[in-house]
Amino acid sequence: MPEETPAEASEAEASEETPDETEELGEAGKRALDAERRRAKQAEKELKEVSARLASFEEASKSEHEKALDAARKEARAEAIREASERVAASEVRAVAATALADPEDATRFLTVSDFVTDEGEVDRKAITSAIDRLIKDKPYLAKTAKAGPLPGAGAKSATAFDFDTEIRRMAKGR
Repeated sequence: MPEETPAEASEAEASEETPDETEELGEAGKRALDAERRRAKQAEKELKEVSARLASFEEASKSEHEKALDAARKEARAEAIREASERVAASEVRAVAATALADPEDATRFLTVSDFVTDEGEVDRKAITSAIDRLIKDKPYLAKTAKAGPLPGAGAKSATAFDFDTEIRRMAKGR
């Protein structure tokens, strides 16, 4: 958990105070408390400014080699994130395609997986679903169809099949 800044700490203390506590301070105490809060906010602002200046001095004092190394690290990290995001997106595409396409791999053949990765590296599942819907609309032969059952006479029982056992029993009762 990040550390609390002095300004945040004084704001937290102020929010913890009840009206009774501030009334106990009196007018002079309230003014002193308000002045302390202003000083804490000013100190926080100055700390941020000094930190920013320090970072800029550190950046300026880096050698060209260090700057190039930092840039290469940043680029390599971005590339690794992009590749991992594309692998995740490909898995998501296949998962969504498995529910709609006869062969889920068709989705990765016909769609560009990188189109479903946002700039932040997140996978846009809604875009995947709509792209697969468009793919089915454009190429309906890729869609998953209802599986046909076995043909009658090929080991499957038809709903209207003739059953000899039932017929023999019916005839035997009729005598």
